[in-house]
Amino acid sequence: MNGKLHSAAPHHLPFFIPGADGADTLMVVMGIVLYGTIALLPLFLQTLLGYPAVSSGMAVSPRGFGAIASMLIVGRLIGKVNSRYLIMFGFTVLGYSTYQFSNINLEISISSIVWPSIISGFAMGFIFVPLTTMALGTLSNEQMGNASGVFNLMRNTGGSVGIATVTTFLARWAQVHQASMVSHLTPYDPAYQERLKQMTEAFAARGGSAVAQQQAYSGLYGTLVRQAMLLSYVDVFRLLSFLCFLCIPATLLFKRVKARGGAVPMH
Repeated sequence: MNGKLHSAAPHHLPFFIPGADGADTLMVVMGIVLYGTIALLPLFLQTLLGYPAVSSGMAVSPRGFGAIASMLIVGRLIGKVNSRYLIMFGFTVLGYSTYQFSNINLEISISSIVWPSIISGFAMGFIFVPLTTMALGTLSNEQMGNASGVFNLMRNTGGSVGIATVTTFLARWAQVHQASMVSHLTPYDPAYQERLKQMTEAFAARGGSAVAQQQAYSGLYGTLVRQAMLLSYVDVFRLLSFLCFLCIPATLLFKRVKARGGAVPMH
């Protein structure tokens, strides 16, 4: 950014424009959170709650209604309100909605997924539209094609990184929680012994007592794995929420970008 950028040179990439670096970075973060939650929620609903694929898809689809509503509102606010404030509001709401997903458990209703999804979609409009304005609003027509391509590349890159990262963390942290929780499944733990006895008696009542204790051990291990996975989901959602909140003060570092007749401003 130390050199001069001439508006007549269409071959310059848009991330050399002052303020576009930060916009691209925030777009990557938005892609991580957006695609990360989209990947996690159906996985949680199907593997831990037993939802079929269609029902899990229907549970997360209302996100689009929130996005449509926010697009209509933001379209009227652009040019009247500083874009940085709109982005800060968007990341605040996105962080809040993502944190709501960390309140999940194995007995939640569908509304515990639907409403945070709608709020999350509502936040996306307040992030995507102002970011696009800040990154592309000062470009000439010759640069617009390259700019939009790179900007979409940043979002898709964030989505790819987000999906790969959250699924990796999900598996690793599930192993960590399982290793921590399994230390309580010992003959010296009264709660474990009581639960084992109850399950053994229940399985013995259904069938033969010869395999009842083995079935009880298997059932307890299945419960342990499900609880470890649940805690891993909670940790990942909290990490994504924290990432959103980190972007709020970073937005203040941006300069206010105003279009100047389609030319790139000289700095």
